[in-house]
Amino acid sequence: MSNGSTRLTLLELNLLVKETLAKSLAGSYWVVGEISEITEHPSGHCYMELVQKGDDTDTIRAKARANIWGYTYRMLKPYFESTTNRPLSRGMKILVNAQVVFHEYYGYSLTVLDIEPEYTLGDIELKRREVIARLISDGVMNMNKELELDMLPQRVAVISSANAAGFQDFVKQLTHNPHGYAFTYELFPALMQGDEAELSIINALGKIYDKLACFDLVTIVRGGGAQTDLSCFDSYALASNIAQFPIPVITGIGHDRDVTVADMVSHTSLKTPTAVAEFLIDKFRDAEAVANNLAGSVSQLAGKLLADMKESLTSNQVELQAILNQKVAQNKLYLQQLTSSLPHMAKLVQVLHADELKSLNIRLSIPISRIKANYVKLNAYAGLLKSMPHKLLQNEKIKIEHHFSTLKNLHPDSILHRGFTITYSNGKIVKNLNNLNVNDVITTQFWNGSIESNITKIKASKKLLANNKK
Repeated sequence: MSNGSTRLTLLELNLLVKETLAKSLAGSYWVVGEISEITEHPSGHCYMELVQKGDDTDTIRAKARANIWGYTYRMLKPYFESTTNRPLSRGMKILVNAQVVFHEYYGYSLTVLDIEPEYTLGDIELKRREVIARLISDGVMNMNKELELDMLPQRVAVISSANAAGFQDFVKQLTHNPHGYAFTYELFPALMQGDEAELSIINALGKIYDKLACFDLVTIVRGGGAQTDLSCFDSYALASNIAQFPIPVITGIGHDRDVTVADMVSHTSLKTPTAVAEFLIDKFRDAEAVANNLAGSVSQLAGKLLADMKESLTSNQVELQAILNQKVAQNKLYLQQLTSSLPHMAKLVQVLHADELKSLNIRLSIPISRIKANYVKLNAYAGLLKSMPHKLLQNEKIKIEHHFSTLKNLHPDSILHRGFTITYSNGKIVKNLNNLNVNDVITTQFWNGSIESNITKIKASKKLLANNKK
């Protein structure tokens, strides 16, 4: 022991330090630190560990315990969360007003008296902007938005908590829609808040990726949680995974005010899980309207075509009848003129050739009889010409009525009423088994409605198999 030194017990030394700090560091100080650990005690107290890291590294340069006693924490917590829309959590930078405390048993710590939420809000917004800038720099910000969503998005992969009220609302709205549209969904459970939510949702996306061919889109739904539980949806890792996912991702994470980074990079962002379900139902309703319009157009076009054909045939009938009537009248007039001129010609010949009259009468008797016979034939032909157009037009009318009946019987509605059905797959008529696969969803159209079916087995006809072998 050196001369002049005083021997102290550890307690005496700690009390001396406590007294010295109380004198030299009286009052409170505004201190900036990052929360590395935080625990809310059942008693109402909040215990934290604050650290300071290097500017460009995660190396911890300083560390201190900080306590917010229950009576103070009950006022600071709601004020901080209502201002920042975030809870106090690990990795968050805060500006606190604290007293320096040294306890002879527990050692050095800070007692927090106040928190400045505006500082944290600025830091959160700064990090959020950095995440957005990084996504833009990576060229992935709009990748998911550029994907084409199926006209009938029927197979849905859902990321949510199984017990979340938002998930239950989504399923009820989707499966009990008033239009009877058939959807299939599979839940990929994930934590939707807290420190582990980010990794949990990313892992769920990975599981969906392994079954990508089974789904048309992904929905991330969450409801019933606090507005302050959305911090995980502003992370770069989660936003990057959503942006680069190969099928459309739709978010409905149950918030009214803020737009998270996850919302910004998703294909479609909606406010609530119920809104997501309504969005999908509306897609089916739009497709149904298009199909109905097309069916109406086909029916209208067929009717117009038949009407035009009927009008054309009627016009041709009238024109043909007029032509035939004209020809018959011309031939009849010619025959009448020829017949009336024969007696006059005979008298003239009799005067000019009196000596040859007898022989001429004999010779003319044969041609006159022939002319009369031909006149009878011509009258018969004239009658035949009058009746032929009517018969021809009657035959054409029968043909037209036969064609019209055939077209009517070939109309899809007539075929369906006779017991036949039409099968669709992805909105297209199925004509060949080779276009179908097991687990495909097909739509069977009857005359009075349709049904949705899932293919479990495909069996070709024996005749088709034999032809294939040849």
